[in-house]
Amino acid sequence: MITFKEITKENLFSILRLKVHDHQNDQVASNAVSIAEGHYDKNAWFRGIFKEDEAVGFVMLDFDHKEKEYGVWRFMIDKKHQGKGYGRASMDLIKQVIKEKVPEVTEFYLSYVPKEEGGADEFYRKMGFKDTGEISHGEKVMCFKY
Repeated sequence: MITFKEITKENLFSILRLKVHDHQNDQVASNAVSIAEGHYDKNAWFRGIFKEDEAVGFVMLDFDHKEKEYGVWRFMIDKKHQGKGYGRASMDLIKQVIKEKVPEVTEFYLSYVPKEEGGADEFYRKMGFKDTGEISHGEKVMCFKY
């Protein structure tokens, strides 16, 4: 069972040790950078992704209530835990968390660095996201509609 846990001094280092594969390093910022950014952005909601008591990933969501824009800001699963279904389970939980926090939400967004091979495009499509045709800061934007 996958859960999201608040990052505390007790579990911080287990989140900081998580890494993606070398060929994915250009796909997501480090968890240290994400946690630092999250502490200084009032719209950020970030958690460690855990399988029971083991850290397996990190998620940061953006809840911009003023603009009524919501999305996945950061999402990663550790290289040792990829391919085990944790990404799918986490994305299902992300959809649930966003809907719980903003019951009236009808859609949310994410963006990713496009790659010829080994990118996130196929994964997000399988999770129900559609390409918007937009590029933001060099990243492709996708949308999930409830």
